[in-house]
Amino acid sequence: MLLSNRMQAVVGLVAPCASIADIGCDHGYVAIELISRCICQHVFAMDIHLGPLERAKHNIKEYRMQEYIETRQSNGMESLSKGEAEGVICAGMGGRLIISILERGQMLVRDMRQVVLQPQSEIDEVRAYLRKNGFLIEKEDIICEDGKYYPMMRALPNVPGRQEKQTAENLTRVRDMYGLYLLEKSHPTLKRYLLWQKEHTQQILQNLIYQCQHTPRQQQRIDELNQKLGDIVYCLYHYF
Repeated sequence: MLLSNRMQAVVGLVAPCASIADIGCDHGYVAIELISRCICQHVFAMDIHLGPLERAKHNIKEYRMQEYIETRQSNGMESLSKGEAEGVICAGMGGRLIISILERGQMLVRDMRQVVLQPQSEIDEVRAYLRKNGFLIEKEDIICEDGKYYPMMRALPNVPGRQEKQTAENLTRVRDMYGLYLLEKSHPTLKRYLLWQKEHTQQILQNLIYQCQHTPRQQQRIDELNQKLGDIVYCLYHYF
């Protein structure tokens, strides 16, 4: 079985548990890896589409793991009952879809021990949702694969006494976009991502500034890019 570096990193974020649900399981290899490495005792491999579920069933049978992995067709967590899983994995989907899945399944999630998330987009919105809804981001990782950067995280739902701390707007913005855990650990891949973002942002900014006249919308965009560049430079100071 061959898992991408991205999905291997997702597996590496899962804390050992009795059961977990992989939402949007696709080929089922994540579930198989979790059982093979004795990270989980039971996995619910779930997908809204029948095609991926059939592929997952075939792979699970090939690896003789039918006793440990159960497949279910499900829109998000709709086919999961309360108390069946100690956590969920949502990987390889858009950030807003992940937020929607967590929001619709909040009655289940609040009693879980972990949520492992790998958003393909809107990472700042995912972190903001977690921050505002009593989750504690316990661990994060970021992987560069085929020239693209993939942040991911493990969060603890409904942490007792967890309240959103009031911080300066710029610090909150930076933490949501780039991840407090990654910054505090000075993650080397995050540094590469920040340097790439800095160069990319500077190029766009220069192209806009060199235009003779600026519309109000263009000026707003320039201000946004300057703010983003300032945030990136602030984050890079963690590496010196």
